[in-house]
Amino acid sequence: MGIVGTTNPDGFDLGPNPRALQLVWFSLLILGQAGLAFLLMTFYLSRSLCPRMPVLYNLVLLSFLATPIYLILFYSNEYMNTNPPYSLCLVQAIFKHGIDPAFLLASFLHVFETWQNASRGPVQQTHSKARQRIILGLPHLNFVVASISTAVMGTRFPEKVARGGHSFFCTINDGPFGTIWAVEMAILAFGTLACQGGICILFWKHRTAARLLGAPSSLDHFQLMRISIFNVCTLVCSTFLAILPLFVFIIFSSHKDILKYWCHSRRAETSKTIPPKPEDDLYLP
Repeated sequence: MGIVGTTNPDGFDLGPNPRALQLVWFSLLILGQAGLAFLLMTFYLSRSLCPRMPVLYNLVLLSFLATPIYLILFYSNEYMNTNPPYSLCLVQAIFKHGIDPAFLLASFLHVFETWQNASRGPVQQTHSKARQRIILGLPHLNFVVASISTAVMGTRFPEKVARGGHSFFCTINDGPFGTIWAVEMAILAFGTLACQGGICILFWKHRTAARLLGAPSSLDHFQLMRISIFNVCTLVCSTFLAILPLFVFIIFSSHKDILKYWCHSRRAETSKTIPPKPEDDLYLP
């Protein structure tokens, strides 16, 4: 089954040159895709990086998996078609509606775990493996539920599978369906902001106590800035999805041990010095 397509650029609401604008969007997505792939390989291959929280690995993985989903029309050379083939559009809509809430849930869990770890300070982790598996599995479960519901909606009502004239991807054009997932994402966004507020309050308390005691704070400005920038990018850039994967790559690859590994990978891998303590990176996103 297919939707009759058109390649008339006038069907877009993307200004006088929709092709150029879309190519800019796709270029940003491809840059983010390449960067996130490189970052994931660094996490996997390097033995000199200090450990990160498992929720961070999960978040970067989901960010990477989102890029091919948003590039489907580009890969299939249908990006100048205002009405792509039904099957192609449905596939993109299914995965798009699945990855969006999964990414936001992973973002919330990452910020929540950062807040919890910062509250405990540099102490030994006491979380059970079952709790860790649940936290890591929740975004993927959300992806499955959202994708299945989208597939059912798109199969029963094929006329609601459409590409908007102002976007570079296909969605399900249904008010109640969109409202349900919009409410979930709004709740996750509110929870993320609440955790961000908790991190700011904790940071302020640490700074105040450190000044009174004349000792350095265990939380520094760079850590708070990294977390804050990530939250802003997640919440604000969700309206400009093309640049979000690149922002995720820049934020999480800008830590000094990763940059040092990339610049001196051979020396870092052959060095026999003791790597940084895990708690040194405990508060980082």
